[in-house]
Amino acid sequence: MAMQLTRHTDLALRLLIRLADLGEQRATIAEIAQDQAIPRSHLMKIANDLVHAGFLEATRGRGGGIRLALSPDQIRIGDVVAAMEPHCEMVRCSECRLVRRCTLPRHLDRAIQAFHAVLNEQTLADIMGVSDSA
Repeated sequence: MAMQLTRHTDLALRLLIRLADLGEQRATIAEIAQDQAIPRSHLMKIANDLVHAGFLEATRGRGGGIRLALSPDQIRIGDVVAAMEPHCEMVRCSECRLVRRCTLPRHLDRAIQAFHAVLNEQTLADIMGVSDSA
């Protein structure tokens, strides 16, 4: 069985990796959209979500653009996934007639918590191979 992140989260992680490569340099949405072959409007929404979550900073106008708001070693992957997928649910129990006597949701919640805990062991720096931690 494969567990899969949404395309939105996948692109958010790619955006963060690309910006980490640039260091302090700002990039425009248009530049990254073209570089990564991502629709500009979709990338704009992702960048906006990342700004609101505190992972990116954006500057408007001439010389503006986006860049990381934190250093790569301060951005935990699990936090990014949680910010991009705030309503991640594995099953929709509200539609099930067994919901009153079933304990599956409790176990699935524990599994999601473990998933995020494992992802939070890694930072953006770690997945880019620029960290001392393994």
